[in-house]
Amino acid sequence: MFTSLVNLDIQTMIFMTSLDAMLQVSMLIFLCFLVNQYRGIKTYTFGKIFTISSYFITFSKVFPVSATLITAGLFLLMGSCITCIAIAQFTDQKIKFHYFLIFNLLFICIQSYFVIFQDIFLFKTITQSVFQIAIFALSIYYLRSHSHKSFVGSARFMVSIMAGLILSLIARIIILIQNPPENLYVPTEINSASLLIIFVFTFLMTAGFIMMVCQRLYHDLHQAANTDVLTHLLNRRAMMHKLQKEINHFYRSDRPFAIILIDVDFFKRVNDVYGHDGGDTVLIHLAQILQTKMRHIDSASRWGGEEFLILLPDTTLYKAQEIAERLRSYIEVNPTQSNIQITISLGIAVIRQHGNSLESLITAADHALYEAKRTGRNRVVVAQS
Repeated sequence: MFTSLVNLDIQTMIFMTSLDAMLQVSMLIFLCFLVNQYRGIKTYTFGKIFTISSYFITFSKVFPVSATLITAGLFLLMGSCITCIAIAQFTDQKIKFHYFLIFNLLFICIQSYFVIFQDIFLFKTITQSVFQIAIFALSIYYLRSHSHKSFVGSARFMVSIMAGLILSLIARIIILIQNPPENLYVPTEINSASLLIIFVFTFLMTAGFIMMVCQRLYHDLHQAANTDVLTHLLNRRAMMHKLQKEINHFYRSDRPFAIILIDVDFFKRVNDVYGHDGGDTVLIHLAQILQTKMRHIDSASRWGGEEFLILLPDTTLYKAQEIAERLRSYIEVNPTQSNIQITISLGIAVIRQHGNSLESLITAADHALYEAKRTGRNRVVVAQS
């Protein structure tokens, strides 16, 4: 294998790496037009353009060999820094740009010293590798410390690729110390292997970044399709899906569950007195209470208008009544921040006791809610068996 690597033409490998990077940038530019709601995508593309520039400078040899490699190395490091910034932006983390500027200036100073006083390929290459390792390590930190859960899988993929690249750079440093070539253009195993590693890992990193964008986009679209815009609770469609899964589980394991239908009392009066903004405030207030006062296994949704539905898995009738009463009494004595006082009526239905199908269970809860409103509101009523 190593013998075949030596036989590969270095100039051809540099050109193929440049062409590969151009194709990556083309995909990223297309991605910028398709998805422009996330920070970092354009920055990542810009960083890749710097990376391409470094490859073409290396390929073209526009300067003497030493100056060419220094210039290409600077563009490569700047490209890595910009992609690191892009990852920080995409993961919504704070960045101190002047640190990156100082980092690049330090690189220029060290490499300039080697060019002027000790023009040795080994020293310059080790410096390049160490600085690249530092940037990749920082990128890994950003990928591991973000709070997003929407692209965890693809972020882990990116981390594994960058960790592999760091290990490859460390191995390269060790091999270079043992047997340093004269420059990058000499057809040696380490030079050929380095270019092959760059070819593979840069492609995988771009693929990983595109995967992160796609995974985040899918998550956001899924959230938009299943979340009520006003209250940020599940919408009716998402709750129906949960209910269907719960009743299927009931058919398999005979595990009981309950539902609670909630309606805001005299909601039309709230709209008439406080306007629609006041009505929205009441719905948001109620949704926040439901989210904070429910058990972690429960799910709440905006069922429609001023109606809400709560799914209570693995819950008996007694426990469902206890939860409903606790919600009713808490809301009664806790007005909104704008001091709008409300009460709620609640209807409870439990699987098997009040229905053996989803439709019959919801109908039973709806009838119980109607009875709660008919008999005076601000009360909990259990469906008739």
